Amino acid sequence: MTVRSSGPSPRERAREHARKDILLAAAEVFARRGYAAATLAELAEAAGFAAPSLYRYFESKEEIFRSLVDLLLEEFGGTFEAPADPGSPLPARLQALFAVQAKLAVHHRHLIALLRLPDATEALVAVRRRLGGTHAGIAFYEERVAGWLKRNTRKGELRVPAAVAATALAGLAFAFLSCPDDRPGADPEQQRILIDLVLNGIAAPLDGRRGA
Repeated sequence: MTVRSSGPSPRERAREHARKDILLAAAEVFARRGYAAATLAELAEAAGFAAPSLYRYFESKEEIFRSLVDLLLEEFGGTFEAPADPGSPLPARLQALFAVQAKLAVHHRHLIALLRLPDATEALVAVRRRLGGTHAGIAFYEERVAGWLKRNTRKGELRVPAAVAATALAGLAFAFLSCPDDRPGADPEQQRILIDLVLNGIAAPLDGRRGA
């Protein structure tokens, strides 16, 4: 009796590897040239493919763009699934989560830059419509933050419901992680400031305030 593997075949793995190579090369081209100006020929050349070969993997430039956004969502979503150390304090657990996400944000800085391209509006509208609205990105992040907090915080560690904490945390984290390249998100000090803002707000302690 032959036992068949349930995993992808070598051919399927090779195809997925090629698709990812094309996507990452395309992200750099889009970031450099803009969505409208970039051509399929340029995208193919950047990935080391002949232009006709690109159609074996993607039907259009818009499909490449949509797939890039999907890749970004998939990889960021995966960071919330890694188990947190239950023995460490909440700030340390958050630090570990944000550290992984910050490194990912730097690695995929070209993908994040795509979301800010002014000439990609039409493609972004299609992506947002599919995901559920104009603020789909932060809604996606907030939903996963809420799930992470419910799984990885203990009773008494939050003074507000997890859903409320997720809204506050997501807004700040989303801003930090999608910051421009001149404010590198992988900076540990940036992560420390983010966690301090999330847990303590912006007001100085009463005993540390000074008169004007």
